[in-house]
Amino acid sequence: MCTDETKKTAISGQEALEQHAHDTLYQNNVLQEDTMNGLMKGEMGGCSYEDRTLTFEFPVQKWQANRVGNMHGGAICTAFDLTIAALARFYARENFAPTINLDVNYVRPVAMGDKLVVTAKATSTGKRITQLTAEARIKSTGKLAATASSIYMNVDTQKEQQKKKKSGQSGYISSLMNYSDRL
Repeated sequence: MCTDETKKTAISGQEALEQHAHDTLYQNNVLQEDTMNGLMKGEMGGCSYEDRTLTFEFPVQKWQANRVGNMHGGAICTAFDLTIAALARFYARENFAPTINLDVNYVRPVAMGDKLVVTAKATSTGKRITQLTAEARIKSTGKLAATASSIYMNVDTQKEQQKKKKSGQSGYISSLMNYSDRL
């Protein structure tokens, strides 16, 4: 049974997830327009705070073609990473959330001119690790194109900044890039 407080939390959580998704797409498509993130031209497909899902849609573009004229597997993997990472960052909140593992299984080709619809689902959102799964479907047919599972680490950025100050490292990004050396 839902109480009024539970409904308020679900509504604010839904609104927060929607805002996060729109902010992510703005960052990717506008602020990073000349990067891989921007070139993918992701679009909002929907989200559900209650179901812990986020859906982005990606138009299949000519530059993404493989040698037989379908969407390249690397572009499919990138679509997974962009969608799953957006959801992982939502659960990481202010923390940095790098990809630890991304496993992709390809089922069928995706033709040029179609759209790839990627839905990510958070299956476990722990303090340090977020585990997610995803499905990619072909927009025109609804058929499954690929599946993925992934693991993201929630890196406490405040602790990392403190470590940086103690060690005398310069540059926050360089300290994060070297984080894997400390695992």
